[in-house]
Amino acid sequence: MIIDDEPAICSELEYMLKKYIDIQVVSIHYNPVEALPQIIELEPDLLFLDIQMPGMNGLEFAKKLNQLSHPPLIIFSTAFHEHALEAFHTPAVFYLTKPILESKLDEAIKKVKSLQTKKKATDHQPPPALEEYVCVRKDNKIIPIQVSQIFFAFVKERELYIATHDTIEKCDLSLHELEAILNKTGSFFRCHRNYVINLKQIKEMIPWFHNTYLIKMNDGKQTEIPVSRGKMKAFRSMMNL
Repeated sequence: MIIDDEPAICSELEYMLKKYIDIQVVSIHYNPVEALPQIIELEPDLLFLDIQMPGMNGLEFAKKLNQLSHPPLIIFSTAFHEHALEAFHTPAVFYLTKPILESKLDEAIKKVKSLQTKKKATDHQPPPALEEYVCVRKDNKIIPIQVSQIFFAFVKERELYIATHDTIEKCDLSLHELEAILNKTGSFFRCHRNYVINLKQIKEMIPWFHNTYLIKMNDGKQTEIPVSRGKMKAFRSMMNL
């Protein structure tokens, strides 16, 4: 979209933009007030905006556009060099002085395309994954616990318990179900058929019977958990032993 109070300038700029096959001029306006409804409706990617215009100058208009949910990129065009410094305090991405040179216009368009490429790459990134929760029972209440707060889990008398730094509470999941959730983080290890530990919460490893280890955890009680012989090879590999 082009906004300039000089029709001749608008026509010249429209003509210069025809050489870019991937740019389409959707509309031309001679004042910002007239253009605003079209900007809201059409959501143009790029706006060529004059600075000295009646009613509202381009600098003020650019600041208002920045309040939109999808503001266009802005290239200022003006015959007055003294506006350049103030223009860079707006959302503008380039500043062209009149008469507009093709080389400068090329430079401005290249910058716009570069910014659009970066934006597309950012838009296609998957949103950050929310941390998983596991629920435990405490005093007839169900309490969610962040997975990262789990130090270890264990089975005792066919019941599953989850330990944080200070508490141990019953969980209604099976150890197998819990392990499937914890494995998504890459931080947990099934060190024994009855235990899953958070590798990030190991305080120390004590050599034990049959070339195994007794793991001292970093919880408040410094709980000691065995590594079974069948899990030693995998454990050594994970801990770079």
